[in-house]
Formats: sequence, C-alpha cells, structure tokens
Amino acid sequence: MEETMKTLLEMPAVRECTAVACSFNDGGCHAPAVTVASAGEAASCATFVESSVRGGIAEITGSVGACARTDCVHNTNLACTASSVQVGSGVTVSDCLTYQPA
Repeated sequence: MEETMKTLLEMPAVRECTAVACSFNDGGCHAPAVTVASAGEAASCATFVESSVRGGIAEITGSVGACARTDCVHNTNLACTASSVQVGSGVTVSDCLTYQPA
C-alpha cells in the first residue's frame, strides 16, 4: 500500500480570516498551520491568539494543519479536505465558516 503525505503547500489554505484581533492575521492569515478545534457548537480556530504582537510568517498564507471537528463533511482522519477555508465570527470570533455538519 502506497502512503501519501501532504506538504504544507497542499493543505487547505485559509482563504479569508476576519478575526482581525488575531496576531496571525495581518492582511490575511500568516500562521503556518491552524488547528480547528471542536468546542461545543463551535468549529473554532484554536490557533487564534489575541495579542498586539504580530505572529506567523509574512511570506506565507496560513493553512489548515488539523481539524478536530470529526462531524464535518470536509474532515477525513482529522485532516481538512476542503479546497480552502474561511475563518470569521460565528459562535466565537474565529470560527471555521467552511464547517458543514455531515
């Protein structure tokens, strides 16, 4: 059986993030890889950090590294299979708005 591994460039990009208070959001998400958490009704971005310090890598666009919302149609083995995701206000200030219950 051949195993396939995705590189950071093949992971779903954070297409848009409106969580402007996040230190990784500087005209777009610049976290190398975000984690989507499963917290009650929220599919929240667990990488959200409210700080005046700018974080991440300016030359990259963030991508989804892991997703704990196993009930999402885009989740396979805790990995996101959507082509890209949008993060913004939902139940929390930084929810995965691409989340769709299976």
